[in-house]
Amino acid sequence: MNTPSPFFIYDAAAGSGKTYSLVKRYLSTLLQQPKNSYYRQLLALTFTNKAVAEMKERIVNSLITFADKQVIKDPPPMFLDIAETLELEPLVIQQRANDILTQLLHNYAAFSVETIDSFNHRLIRTFSKDLKLPSNFEVMLDIDNLLTEAVDALINKAGTDKAITKILIEFAMEKTDDDRSWDISYDLFSASKMLANEDEAKHLATLKGKSLADFSAFKKSLKAKFDSNSEKVIAKAKTVMAELKNHNLTVDDFSRGSFFKHFSKLASGNFNVNLELQCLLHIRDKNLYTQKRKKESPESIEAIESLMPLFIEAVESTTSQIPTLHFLAAILRKITPLSAINLVQQELEKIKEDQNVLPLFQFNAIINKEIKNQPAPFIYERMGERYRHFFIDEFQDTSVMQWENLHPLIDNTLTQTEDSKEGSLLLVGDVKQSIYRWRGGKPEQFLDMTNGYSPFPSIPPKVENLPVNYRSLKEVVSFNNNFFTYVSSLFKNKTHQDLYLEGNHQKSIKENDGYVSLSFVNSSDTKEKQEEYAEKTLSTVLNLIENGFNYGDICILTRRSADGIFLSEHLMEHQIPVVSSETLLLEQSGFVQVIVGLLKVSVNPKDKETLVLVLDFLYDYLEIKAEKHTFFTAFTKENTALFSETIQQYGIDFSWEKIKESSVYESAEYIIERFGFSDKADAYLFGFMDFIFEYELQAGADTLGFIAHWDKKREKASISSGAGSDGVQFMTIHKSKGLEFPVVIFPFANVNIYKENQATTWIPIPETWQESFEKSLINYSSKIAGYSDAAAAIHTLREETLQLDNFNLLYVTLTRAVEQLYIFSETQKTNKKDNEIKSFPKVFKGFLEAENLWEGEDKEYTFGTFQKKIELKKEDDIAVSCPSYISNPPEQHDIKVITTDAKLWDTTTQKALDIGNLVHDTMEQIHHKNDIAKVFDTIEERNSLSKIELTSLKEIVNKIVNHPVLTSLYENFASSLNERDIITKDHYVLRPDRLVFHKDKTVTIIDYKTGTPNYDHEEQINSYEKAIIEMGFQVKEKILVYTNEEIIVNKVNLAS
Repeated sequence: MNTPSPFFIYDAAAGSGKTYSLVKRYLSTLLQQPKNSYYRQLLALTFTNKAVAEMKERIVNSLITFADKQVIKDPPPMFLDIAETLELEPLVIQQRANDILTQLLHNYAAFSVETIDSFNHRLIRTFSKDLKLPSNFEVMLDIDNLLTEAVDALINKAGTDKAITKILIEFAMEKTDDDRSWDISYDLFSASKMLANEDEAKHLATLKGKSLADFSAFKKSLKAKFDSNSEKVIAKAKTVMAELKNHNLTVDDFSRGSFFKHFSKLASGNFNVNLELQCLLHIRDKNLYTQKRKKESPESIEAIESLMPLFIEAVESTTSQIPTLHFLAAILRKITPLSAINLVQQELEKIKEDQNVLPLFQFNAIINKEIKNQPAPFIYERMGERYRHFFIDEFQDTSVMQWENLHPLIDNTLTQTEDSKEGSLLLVGDVKQSIYRWRGGKPEQFLDMTNGYSPFPSIPPKVENLPVNYRSLKEVVSFNNNFFTYVSSLFKNKTHQDLYLEGNHQKSIKENDGYVSLSFVNSSDTKEKQEEYAEKTLSTVLNLIENGFNYGDICILTRRSADGIFLSEHLMEHQIPVVSSETLLLEQSGFVQVIVGLLKVSVNPKDKETLVLVLDFLYDYLEIKAEKHTFFTAFTKENTALFSETIQQYGIDFSWEKIKESSVYESAEYIIERFGFSDKADAYLFGFMDFIFEYELQAGADTLGFIAHWDKKREKASISSGAGSDGVQFMTIHKSKGLEFPVVIFPFANVNIYKENQATTWIPIPETWQESFEKSLINYSSKIAGYSDAAAAIHTLREETLQLDNFNLLYVTLTRAVEQLYIFSETQKTNKKDNEIKSFPKVFKGFLEAENLWEGEDKEYTFGTFQKKIELKKEDDIAVSCPSYISNPPEQHDIKVITTDAKLWDTTTQKALDIGNLVHDTMEQIHHKNDIAKVFDTIEERNSLSKIELTSLKEIVNKIVNHPVLTSLYENFASSLNERDIITKDHYVLRPDRLVFHKDKTVTIIDYKTGTPNYDHEEQINSYEKAIIEMGFQVKEKILVYTNEEIIVNKVNLAS
């Protein structure tokens, strides 16, 4: 067998079969060993749940294919590749695949393909005691809610805490100085989002120990420095101006008046001056006056010449001090916001402790600080796992801290390979597709490794470029190769140049031509320009439809969601169906509006405005014959409490009391059932019910809290379209990463490469200032280059970073298309003084000029030949049936839909891949053996599980009901209750999994568990026994059923 390098890198450009290559490598590692449990020693990490699901599906489906005996006769390409790599006979691979598949499906939880966040969560749970975290801490995914609560808690201290009140007033005053609202909550919330950014949090952590007094002293010291320096500059400028006056010199005596105006501004205390003026830069070698003025007023010129020593000294002294003044002013501007953010940080820590929560964004920092320095064997021992092979996908988006946290574990494994113990690391990624720096991604560390750097001493990486593009047609690939090769010449950083120069030589395996169109809009007026973009987009879509494309084949990508909304509205005005997050918002549904409206009225009966909105929908929905005003008046003229009586006139039996005594989810179910929405239930309604379900997972969930939660989330809460929706898709570029579309349209291709909105940066405080703060936050601009050498280095790095990030964004955009690509850019005026290419329009123009194709802005530049839709071979569509909505009261449900799965409606509820959870949910629905077929028919109809999961689940359920100890307890004559609440005399609510009532009036208690038996499980079932006895029953048996690889049945001793 060929021995692979222990440290391997796939440098995978767009469309190059990255996932295929990763899965092949994973399976090769898995199948090289005869042990069928070897998958336990493999850990694959990626960034999203969707990517995890795709990788798991590919691995398992490949194993299913490999395990089939027919594979020997008709082997797929991957099977042949693996057989050749491992130098194994096909029959050996087939047998190993079969053994591994059986083992894996029976212990699916040990199949370690997961997100980095999920792995970190496991790590923190393992070390929770060492970290002094409560073992039952809750992971908080939604940072916005936490920050809002922290900001509110801080603002509530205004008026009671003098120091905090002072800071908040200063914060508000500085906002008004910037012509912004007095309301500080929004700005404070926005500024505090820095706490959730890994890079920013690292800097903010250095301020945790700083008190308000420290910030105040820092501000006072800097203000003193600013005043001292400014006085010197003003005094020098006033001296110059006084001499000009004494010699009767005016603005007209100087070339363009620049010198005179410059010192006039400084004398008035205005330091916002241009230090790049020629009269300042060349004060020693160029005249301050024109030849014309020399002839007109020789006495003035003589006076200027006599004052030159003063002018030179004044220019040199002030120009050296002004950058320092700008630097000080920049820091002073941010001290108050920084101190406020520090206070929010302190409030956040209190909330975490009080509510027993841990924000997801802090996982990396906790591990980095507390765990990573532990010996790797100790970490493995505590986790109960020992990984020998690591696979990390999308490595270009890995943050520095994430890599630092994983490094010790991987280093330990790779170091042992030198002692003949197997172990490996595979990194997969593409620096050109790194577009998540704002989320902590650090592509430079992957770039270094692809260029030969190894973080593991004596183990160099083996880098393999994937040269073939399997996604796009020939002309699309050719255009991108040529275009991005040209782009490589624009980079300021040589490493970035080489990246794009060497990384754009892809080959296309598809025979069809493909088509690319590049054109420009010419309007200079902003509104006219928008309309021109819209018309170009519309005409392109119509032309594509006329030539056989479906609406769903077309995706329009924009940098800003606002541009997408504008264009989608324009298309909808012309009856073109559109699919976007905005058009699929849950709040678009009338059913959802009614449910939310009735919930709001239930807690605030005086909310007539909401009631009118509800009635407006019901008027049409119920097909009311009466005049609309009469209908409204019947409800609004009386007390809202009489709504129930009035609505009964229209055949609806509705009670406010039922709403008030129920949970939010039950209230929504009640409204759905009473108003008959279930017959017309759609994806919006199902998505909304999942939204409620997710909310109710939080502690203390109630109706008022839900209304507040909905108001925060409603502008983003949406359903996904699903693959079958035939509408033009709208997507931001960031959301499109990893996807492909037959046709891509990229309007508003007008990005300014170096422009940032409200950009900030951290900058070191010069040691000569002798301050207690080592660094500070300032607003970023190109001016910082003059502050200090460190600031100049920050500026250079920032420009190189912005250039890479924006060209990466462009690369991701232009590589999504399979068949056709349309780019709409715009004309821009040429600046004769500055020829640097700083925007996408100039990049496109420069490319066309380099290719000798440029003929002006009015021409459409095309590459390849426009063709009607190409029918590419694709897999058969899978029929998805829509389940009817169960709207009976919960106590009447014969079958309860498994709520841990929401695949059909594609909400954020995670798919329950843990077999233990699936078994538990399924057994809840089974009273007798003859229920099994009915329950699994329902699950199959929902398409909520893959065939693999379904088969495994059936096998485990059948093992339970046919177990010798249990079988009689599931016979058709058995009387049972599943998942019923028991309220004890102490008002505790207990819920045993299954109670079986025997004819002799005794009861058997059954509880399903996963994992290993432990004392807590016995304690729990004992509490059930005590409650049953208090109800007057006698307990016959207590049985714990462990649904692991093998079913374990433990009978627990009865209470004496």
